[in-house]
Amino acid sequence: MDWGVDGVRYALKNNEIVVIVDALRFSTAVTTAVANGFTIHPVSDRRNGEALAASLGAEMSGRPGQARYTISPQSFLGAKPGDNRQVVVFSPNGAACAKLVGDDDIVFIGCFLNARSVGRIVSITARKKARNVTVVAAGEQRAIDTGERIVYDKGAAYPVFAIEDYLASGAIISGIDIEKSAEASLCQLTYESARDQVKELLFGSFSGRYLVENNLSDDILHAVRHDLYDVVPVIRQGKITKF
Repeated sequence: MDWGVDGVRYALKNNEIVVIVDALRFSTAVTTAVANGFTIHPVSDRRNGEALAASLGAEMSGRPGQARYTISPQSFLGAKPGDNRQVVVFSPNGAACAKLVGDDDIVFIGCFLNARSVGRIVSITARKKARNVTVVAAGEQRAIDTGERIVYDKGAAYPVFAIEDYLASGAIISGIDIEKSAEASLCQLTYESARDQVKELLFGSFSGRYLVENNLSDDILHAVRHDLYDVVPVIRQGKITKF
């Protein structure tokens, strides 16, 4: 169990299998997208993302209400035959982790929506490849409660604890059938003790409160649907597709 970009970098340096968890909302959006036939190109810089989208003939994600596809998982539901399913998705946390992945690395995307399937695939792959596993919670930018609304400190270049990522990591770890570190075991135990309260905890978290304030409560309700999909997104050659 580890956190953020540094956690991904350290695990890959040690040739470990990695699961990236950014439950609100990168991992949830990506899992929903891949389950609905999309290929996702993650970027952590919007300007670079626009150039990439233009070169690929892909759609560029934007803000809810301003673009067809966004970091909201809802935007990937209801796609019609013939729709462009190549989408460049901007995310400052989850995508920053995903961009570190090299051609020889084994990295999956997980959340509540596919926790059981990720746990199963990770267990099989770890034994087959004889590699260790690190589940990395992406974390979030530091949030500030102004008394009127939730805002994020854009100058903070490090991730802080995120309830949603820790609990979703625990859900995934609970389905991994290999020996676990004390840190991974505690994460699993935390999830198992709080499973019946996940929705309430996410709504009460900084990320959840921010989404509620921005009329995106449906994103939380979708994110907490346990094992809705059996799809396991994997990162290969800079893009995210179905494993």
